[in-house]
Amino acid sequence: MNEREKYKAEIQARLLRFGETLHEIKVKQEKRKEGPHLPMKPIFEMHEEANQKLVEIEKVDESAWRKFKTEMDNLVNDIDEGIRKALAYFG
Repeated sequence: MNEREKYKAEIQARLLRFGETLHEIKVKQEKRKEGPHLPMKPIFEMHEEANQKLVEIEKVDESAWRKFKTEMDNLVNDIDEGIRKALAYFG
């Protein structure tokens, strides 16, 4: 398994966990009828964007690989941060 395949597997696993957590947060938010809701739409959109971007990983040539990886890392970290804030809010 080369570096790119390992990276793809790692990101897929993180995005899967994020998806499960986002579903849990959505359920909690729906149960909470009163009070302010967190704006979750941007986090869901980033999650979808990351999933779409992951499909493109095989098409990225070697010269663009580092840039792609940096962008993906930043996107995944932003999703992680948003989820952590949501979990703190609903915790």
